[in-house]
Amino acid sequence: DAKGSDHTHNNCKTTSISMTSRSGEADHGVTVENQWYDDWIKDIPDLSEKVAIVTGGNSGTGFWAANALAAKGCTVVLACRNEAKANAAKDEIIGYHPKAKVEVIAVMDNMDLATVKSFADTFNKKYDRLDYLLNNAGIMAQPLIESKDGFDIQFQTNHLAHFLLTQLLWDKMVNTEGQTRIVNHSSGAHKLGCPAFDKTKMDDPPYNWGILGFNAVLWHGLLPIMGMKPLDNWKRYGTSKLCNVLFTKELQKKIEQAGIGDKVMAVACHPGYANTNLQNVAKDSMTNWEKANSGNAQSAADGSLPLLLSTIGKDVKGGDYCEPSLSSNFKGPPIIGKVGGNGDNAEMAGELWTYSEECLDSKFDI
Repeated sequence: DAKGSDHTHNNCKTTSISMTSRSGEADHGVTVENQWYDDWIKDIPDLSEKVAIVTGGNSGTGFWAANALAAKGCTVVLACRNEAKANAAKDEIIGYHPKAKVEVIAVMDNMDLATVKSFADTFNKKYDRLDYLLNNAGIMAQPLIESKDGFDIQFQTNHLAHFLLTQLLWDKMVNTEGQTRIVNHSSGAHKLGCPAFDKTKMDDPPYNWGILGFNAVLWHGLLPIMGMKPLDNWKRYGTSKLCNVLFTKELQKKIEQAGIGDKVMAVACHPGYANTNLQNVAKDSMTNWEKANSGNAQSAADGSLPLLLSTIGKDVKGGDYCEPSLSSNFKGPPIIGKVGGNGDNAEMAGELWTYSEECLDSKFDI
């Protein structure tokens, strides 16, 4: 079964939504139709008592994950840097599902850690439970720019802000009835990452050479031919996505050491090649993205399925990594897959945890 028998069937009706009905996904001019999303989400069980946070939930995979959860009764809080876009996404989901409970409680910009703290504070005061934390927001292949907090914007947006958010919401999740889940949205690009944990080296990380130096051929041969340059932007991206996997692995290790695996689990996932605004924003580093998206990408909705499997899949265990099942894991129904590269490097995972605490000047004790 492509879904891994991960859902209990129910008769709750879900509106069938095609890619063409979401104008926000077509702003960049490339449209890809859904192949799996509409049928897959019908089998999600009732989530009426659950509460979820989706960072970056106003567009792309985050929007479609939020839509699916809200369609099944989950209260979904959108954590976004643009309040107007967050409210537009909220209104759109409610338009599809009039009984949906979608809320925008505060702006959260991953490039500004003060807003992460204020968002978490607002959430902790307003809600008495948190079942699902979807650390989804991300950027790709951006130039080396420092955030106002002094870190590379890719490292901070994709990892550090989510590390902080998880820390600030930790007590809420541990004290929520049932088993809660933290889902970190990574990428297949994590296989190329090879961080060294000090600021200078994180700003200019090495890359993972791979078996027999294959990645060197990829970096210096295939990627430039595909229009993916400058390479430094992609190295930092791959490193930030590796951080998502390593954070997941170390968090799950600490959960198990603390004996609270029945209370909370950490999972990572990879959306495949999904047609989102990520490529458009990265167009200076991906010059032929429109042709690539048109010919190779799955829809943003289909790209949200590994995120959803990680969030509600029955057979998913702590530390798992979910990804598409077809086309070298670029597209297809989601499965529980395997990390690559340095994704299982336990020593590196521990070093990342310590480095993240040092960056934030705050201990994250489990």
